[in-house]
Amino acid sequence: MTDAEIFSRFQQFLMQTESEHELGAPAFGTELNSVPAPLRAFYKQTNGASLFDGDLLFFAAGGPPDEDGTVQHASRLAREAEWPIPQEVVLFGRDTGGEVLGVWTGPRDAAKFPSPIVLTGLLFQPAAHALLATSFERYLLTTTVWHCFGTELAETAFAAFQVPRALQVDELEDLDADEWFAWADPALPALPGDPYQEPLTGAQIKTLLAG
Repeated sequence: MTDAEIFSRFQQFLMQTESEHELGAPAFGTELNSVPAPLRAFYKQTNGASLFDGDLLFFAAGGPPDEDGTVQHASRLAREAEWPIPQEVVLFGRDTGGEVLGVWTGPRDAAKFPSPIVLTGLLFQPAAHALLATSFERYLLTTTVWHCFGTELAETAFAAFQVPRALQVDELEDLDADEWFAWADPALPALPGDPYQEPLTGAQIKTLLAG
């Protein structure tokens, strides 16, 4: 699947499971300009979102200068609070455990890594990151399906993204990660590590993305 096909399937999934999510009104104008280009198709649909009853949070595009829950200001405020957010990363959300999510906007092999997604753990040290996906769309694919394993939404997610039968497990613990990423994100240079157990520095992420 191309990234465009994945995004279309993600939109289909959201429509089929709308009671599980809170979506914002579409962003436009100056608000949309605060969002990195690879995320704008998402923000044209919803200016921020709370998915899976709040397990996955996407920040609003803009807001007051002291509002850390916005794409416009979150990265700067995190750095001012001495979080090790690389200058190349623009934060756009929070994952289930409170870790922050960002898109890498700096130099990279753009053919392999259109919009790489970086997870930063709740650590105040240079090595605090994991590379989750080669693109925002492939991140959406993986995180959506993984949130659905073992729930009543599983069949809907499997059908929406046409997940191969061998990867349709009941629990995330039963999934073969090598097989999953070979299908879902084949250009990813290594399986995503735990930022607490296998943390990467911003410089290491940059080296990975150089191709």
